[in-house]
Amino acid sequence: MLVNLFVNLHTHSQIYDAKLEIVNAEINEPKGYKYYSYGLHPWFINKETIDEDLNKLRFKITEKNCLAIGECGLDKLSKVDYDLQIFVFNEQIKLANEIKKPLIIHCVKSFNELINCLNLSNNEMPVIIHGYNNNENIARVLKDYGCYFSFGKALLGYDSNASKVIKNIGKDYIFLETDDSDLSIKYVYGKATEILGVNLEIVQEQIKMNFEKVFKKQLITLK
Repeated sequence: MLVNLFVNLHTHSQIYDAKLEIVNAEINEPKGYKYYSYGLHPWFINKETIDEDLNKLRFKITEKNCLAIGECGLDKLSKVDYDLQIFVFNEQIKLANEIKKPLIIHCVKSFNELINCLNLSNNEMPVIIHGYNNNENIARVLKDYGCYFSFGKALLGYDSNASKVIKNIGKDYIFLETDDSDLSIKYVYGKATEILGVNLEIVQEQIKMNFEKVFKKQLITLK
């Protein structure tokens, strides 16, 4: 039995509720998280400080316990200039490929542009779309590109896009997360097992294998 072998792919707070939690950390506010990701979110890009922020990011992502670059991406609902978003996202794709770490992606109404950026930047690193709750057609296109999908609180709605996609996308492509909710990751795992119609150990083992493939680390050895 895989006791407590839970992975929280993306959270905004360290709650020690899983074997591994990847906390979305702020580059200007180090908080001493155990494992984390750093990225420039498309909501919070500041044109005035972008060069400084990218330089900080280049340094911070080399830390051993920084497992991924993100969340980063594109968002057409953001007030930040879209061309600037694309520039900053492209820079982060390049950084991910330089240091060989996966990308955790925030994407709103921008999936065509997302794939275009990844292709033009010759991306070779794993891409995880966090908080996925879009339709199955978009999911198929992203899967064809090789993207992974992280599902969270949207699984609580049995009629949600997330609930439909997780059943059909293939377990080789899934992760689970809590994002900024106050849910337990164990509860999200429970909902995933209900939707998939399998027992908890199967979901734990599959996400363990997905993690080790994407992050090139043995989950059991992480402390």
